[in-house]
Amino acid sequence: MSAANPFPDDPEVERELAYAFETIGEDRFRVDPVPSGLLRLYGGMVVSQCLAAARLTVEEGKEAHSLHGYFYKPGQVDLANEFAVTREMDGRSFSNRLVRMSQNGHPLMNLMVSFKTPEPSASHTMTIPDVPPPEALPRVIDLVEDFGPALPERHRPFWQRRQQVEWRPVEPFPFDNREILPATRHFWFRISGPLGDELHVHQRLLAYASDLHIFHTGLGPMALGWANDYLQTASLDHAIWFHQPFRIDEWLLYALDSPAASNALALGRGNVFRRDGTLVATVSQQGLARVLDGKREDKL
Repeated sequence: MSAANPFPDDPEVERELAYAFETIGEDRFRVDPVPSGLLRLYGGMVVSQCLAAARLTVEEGKEAHSLHGYFYKPGQVDLANEFAVTREMDGRSFSNRLVRMSQNGHPLMNLMVSFKTPEPSASHTMTIPDVPPPEALPRVIDLVEDFGPALPERHRPFWQRRQQVEWRPVEPFPFDNREILPATRHFWFRISGPLGDELHVHQRLLAYASDLHIFHTGLGPMALGWANDYLQTASLDHAIWFHQPFRIDEWLLYALDSPAASNALALGRGNVFRRDGTLVATVSQQGLARVLDGKREDKL
């Protein structure tokens, strides 16, 4: 980082800073702020750090299989994140953890995580959608550069910097949409690596990535774009089910859809596939999609 560039120059350095947990008490941890270019804390970072904090208290051999959480209020990007983990249950096969994330004593999220010892069993899975390969698709960062000055200023610091996640959209990626679009979208994505073989590292980074586009899928059918200045958005809850091992430093397909939106709320769902067609995770999220008739504000 430098005075001219307040963001980490290397995504690997950014990851190290984001998960540099300091122990501040029994099952209590703290992480210093990491500049992101956003005006408020990115929800995927909150979920990812909560998952990582929970795993610090779980015995080796158990991996996360599901998580469910609620966001309470927007987080500040310049404050440290604190995590208090409660050991709800430890059994032979399962362990449950409740993570309370806060800033300066103000709660921002509660996340429940369930861990399980792997075991052989019967299985089934859905089929991966038939979409073009990532090599045939443009990168989101290149598409954003094409937007130029038309991209609202408040979005530029985040989207015009070197990203943790490389995204390649299958469908067009309009930021200021004003026409009705289908309630389905597909993205190939990966994180620059290699990242090693520890599954929990790949899981927490999938949690990080899973928050970025899932909610936007519900905006298209309402003729709204993700960067519309008259739109107030916020992630309200988040859930992930992990089905199979995977590597996030290899291409994954995020198949998204939105079954419903009403009452200024939009529901997003996502299935994550390995390139060989294996379904590795399922994600769901409800978010605020409020059309404003006046000044933007961050109050929910």
